[in-house]
Amino acid sequence: MKLFISWSGERSKALALALRDWFPLVLHYVEPWLSEADIDAGQRWADAVAKELDGCNFGVVCITRENIGSPWVLFEAGALAKSLEGSRVIPLLLDLDFREVRAC
Repeated sequence: MKLFISWSGERSKALALALRDWFPLVLHYVEPWLSEADIDAGQRWADAVAKELDGCNFGVVCITRENIGSPWVLFEAGALAKSLEGSRVIPLLLDLDFREVRAC
């Protein structure tokens, strides 16, 4: 199963990198993809992200206080949720309580 990991900002990136390494250890069938680590040198960044977003229907969005309103995180979450029936988007809150998250 392909897994898209979304992040924005340094703390969120650190969490995303840790998740990328951790997921295959606990769920051997998961193939995590993270822009910071999985885009080859010279590859067009926007094309690579778009291709992965199009091919994934499961994602984890790393949310922190610094990026809770980030347009890029909101874009990736929306792109992952493209199909209401077959898609799953899981927000992972690093330093927030669920009550602090509101619809933007």
